[in-house]
Amino acid sequence: MDLGISGRVAFVTGGSRGMGRDVAEQLAAEACAVAIVARTQPDIDKTVAAIQESGGTAMGIRADISDAGEARAAVEAVRDAFGPPLIVIGQTKYNAPGDFADITDLSHYEASFASYTMSQIYLLHAVLPGMQEAGWGRFVHIGSATAKEPVGNIHHAVANATRPSTTGLLKTVSDEYAQYGITVNTVAPGWIETANATAYLRDQVGLTTEEERRDWMRASAHVPAARMGRSEEIASLIVYLCSAQAGYVTGNWIEVDGGHHRSAF
Repeated sequence: MDLGISGRVAFVTGGSRGMGRDVAEQLAAEACAVAIVARTQPDIDKTVAAIQESGGTAMGIRADISDAGEARAAVEAVRDAFGPPLIVIGQTKYNAPGDFADITDLSHYEASFASYTMSQIYLLHAVLPGMQEAGWGRFVHIGSATAKEPVGNIHHAVANATRPSTTGLLKTVSDEYAQYGITVNTVAPGWIETANATAYLRDQVGLTTEEERRDWMRASAHVPAARMGRSEEIASLIVYLCSAQAGYVTGNWIEVDGGHHRSAF
């Protein structure tokens, strides 16, 4: 299927590893010019090189988008090199595990809000004018299924408190900008087999093998698919949401979690 985005400029935060890298590579395969924006230069360089070796167009920018100045400068650098980014993938991570009573340094809540929500505000302010001028844009946030249905047994009180604010922000922005041909959606991964997730299960739950993780997904996490998801299963949905065909899909929260979320709505 031709997704109708050949020649579009894509700005992919967290694009050097995991789900972000899969998204970047799939967008490059659709003939987008892709900017890999992340915080670790060696990973950025590897991903850019891999895309270029496959015949794609890519550049790398080292930036922390939870910093307003760095987010703005990154968007300006992409605009100068490729043109205004009309496809934007927003994601960040902040890790302060623990139950509510465990988090005695309350600044973790402020830092988490800055990472999850303020980063998207900075990014949106930087890219929406170009999208509005073009009369077309795609903004996809990679969030977490726990923003809608917090899970107590994974001990993330800080993330459970702050992730939902990003969802409310993006729903509001989607309503305001849909009239300009701009869509804003959130993709919410469940248990995806990334390096971060497997490290968490190893360190917090004591799972070290794929078999142990599958058993835990079925018996303890109660994931109907009885396995962790694959990164490319997230990326393929994100890339579709960036397509011309997805122009009437906006303001949505879409879970990719193997059936873990139990509500029918």
